[in-house]
Amino acid sequence: MLKAHNVSLEVEGPGDTEENATLHLLREVSFTMPPAHLAAIVGPSGCGKTTLLKVITGIAQETSGELLWDGRNLSEEEDLHPGDLGYVPQFSVAHELLTVEESIGTVMALRTQLAKTEDFILSLDHILEMTGLTHLAERQVKVLSGGQKRRLGLALELVTDPSLLLCDEVTSGLDPRSEREITDLLRMLSREHPQRVVINVTHSLASLNAYDSVLVMYEGVLVYHGPPKDMTHYFAVEHPEEVYLKLTTRKAGDWHESWQKHRPAYYATHGFDNTRPPEAPVQKTIVGKVPDTGGPSKTSVRERRAVARAEVIEAGDDPREPHDLPLVELPSVTTQLFELLRRRWIIFRRDKAQVWLHLAMLLGFPLLVVIFALDGIKPLRALSAHQDANVQYEFERQAQHQAEQLAAGGLVSGLIMLQVVLVTLMASNNAAREIASERLILEREKLGGLHPFAYVGSKVIFLGIFVLAQSVWMGLFVDLVVGGLPGDLIIKLALLALASAAMTSVCLGVSALSKTPEKATILCIYLVGFQLPLSGAVLTLPDWLENWVQPLVAAFWSWSGSLSSMRSTAFYDAVNKVTATDLVAPTVAAFVLALHVLVGLCMTFVGVQRSQWDS
Repeated sequence: MLKAHNVSLEVEGPGDTEENATLHLLREVSFTMPPAHLAAIVGPSGCGKTTLLKVITGIAQETSGELLWDGRNLSEEEDLHPGDLGYVPQFSVAHELLTVEESIGTVMALRTQLAKTEDFILSLDHILEMTGLTHLAERQVKVLSGGQKRRLGLALELVTDPSLLLCDEVTSGLDPRSEREITDLLRMLSREHPQRVVINVTHSLASLNAYDSVLVMYEGVLVYHGPPKDMTHYFAVEHPEEVYLKLTTRKAGDWHESWQKHRPAYYATHGFDNTRPPEAPVQKTIVGKVPDTGGPSKTSVRERRAVARAEVIEAGDDPREPHDLPLVELPSVTTQLFELLRRRWIIFRRDKAQVWLHLAMLLGFPLLVVIFALDGIKPLRALSAHQDANVQYEFERQAQHQAEQLAAGGLVSGLIMLQVVLVTLMASNNAAREIASERLILEREKLGGLHPFAYVGSKVIFLGIFVLAQSVWMGLFVDLVVGGLPGDLIIKLALLALASAAMTSVCLGVSALSKTPEKATILCIYLVGFQLPLSGAVLTLPDWLENWVQPLVAAFWSWSGSLSSMRSTAFYDAVNKVTATDLVAPTVAAFVLALHVLVGLCMTFVGVQRSQWDS
């Protein structure tokens, strides 16, 4: 049984006056829904329907009042177990490039421990059949119709057999037939076992007769909760569509007070204060059981939980009392991590545009560096033939050699910086949209029990592969074609990889904190765009400003550390003559870049854990 007692939600308003200082999104909402019940929440736009659903779900926290589920106060105790709560938002929560079967299978692997058991296929087939998606199992989500995506949204929530199923406009925008089919499915789900409550927020009033009760919201207050057939009588209208117009004839507070007077009589008449209406007997059969094929007994988690419920009822217990029925156990963090990683690689392989873009950057950017180096390879090789003991002598005696040396020093500095800037550009492209583009899917998966460490860990591993591939290939290719840049190759590769990792980590953090992928992309472009001018490789900042800016510029540390690795070669003096910024030791550069990585990961964890349902 689900009960709400004087539930209110207030938020800060946009105005400075006392009247606008607080917005009352919900005001003293009270209702009772017995088990095996299907309810609709209706009302004009902006009346608080979705807000009420989010408060029940736990996404939004009520400012006052109580929510009770089976006698347990959700306002004071922990929220519902992820396996007992199903929430179907109005937007799609499935990746477009996955198939229907893959989408359901991934959710099962993230929310249950069925992935490595024989129950996995049985449960998957059962859910597909129940939601009418069996013939669409191999189709990608992107080709599904609106009604089919609504069915998929329901299917994703049925993997844990939730006792409380909340749906936000799953029937909105559908043709009459599809709307009727979805409504019939919701009704069937509400009857599948005697403890389930199903609530659907809807704008449509066409299929209200399929619901057991209707909640009418108006300006944040509840103005009616009763059977659909009595709604027109209560509001004194002929058709349900006329209810919204009738609401405008009185203030919301007046409607609320009127309903408070009539509610006890309605509840007593229709049995809403009991666990179920008197005419709804306790079901002791298991709905949708997989037919017996004569083989070994194999039951799914859904069936085992149904059996447990039947045993509780047969034992003579009062079904109105809460029972400790077996809950679906969440998988380990490691299992979730590898499942997310597997899913991410599938999506990447199927996104042909991204695959070709990564290949173009991987192969094209090193070529771009080499093109800039072609004219300077000759003086670079000429200078490399001189020993360190002869460098000072050549500076003093040969003006031509001095010019070549300065050219070589500028070339080396420019090549190193160009490599660094290009790997940071690739890193930005890799990470900028990584979390922001799937934010709403992440929010739903967190509600279903996804551990933040598993999610962030999967992103670190996935993007880490690109970091190593892009930075190492960049360094090796340029070094090979140029004929060997001065300095320790291992140090240069390590600093190049650290620069890529630092920018990847920071951009991943920006993606996690951003509300939209577009904002994340713009911010990350700015980060990369300022790397070159603020690094000190081309333009020199004033001393008082340089000390504040350089610690934040990853390109500076990778470039500076790489040039410092040439200290034992003839090029170091040449590089110093064309560089106005003091260079740092490779160990210091590596330490600062590691701090950048750590800061980016902290940003990512904070962003992932922060709720952004309204993004």
